[in-house]
Amino acid sequence: MAKPYNHRRAENEYKKWKEKDERFMKKNGMPMDKILLMRDFDRMQFNSDRRFLEKVDYDSEQQISKAVQPDLSELNEPKTVGDFLNSITSIAFAELLEEFGFEMQLIIFLMYRGYCAKEVSKITGIPEWTICRRLAKLDYTYKIRKTNK
Repeated sequence: MAKPYNHRRAENEYKKWKEKDERFMKKNGMPMDKILLMRDFDRMQFNSDRRFLEKVDYDSEQQISKAVQPDLSELNEPKTVGDFLNSITSIAFAELLEEFGFEMQLIIFLMYRGYCAKEVSKITGIPEWTICRRLAKLDYTYKIRKTNK
């Protein structure tokens, strides 16, 4: 859940920014009456923003923006194991996966999609420790082949 609007922090940030801004204007030769006019304008703008931010519900706003905007990363992700194998850029790794068979390809695909070993175990019916051993064996074999080339 988002934190509520903090008046003191916002006020301190505004004062710090405004002092820095006024020093800059004085240093560059702006007349004092113009600086005071800018101060009044900035204060009115700050108060207006404050009134708005006090009423904003950040959580609901984030949910609305997620619902409205499509997630572009999901559009480009492979949906099947075959698509996943075609998207692998390392030819050596793709060949190694072909040698290890479909179960290993499925495990790697699910891990790529964000599942942990425990979840992959439930989906595939392969014990978790077997998945971990197969991943270690795949990693070891890939490293050996990579160093031999």
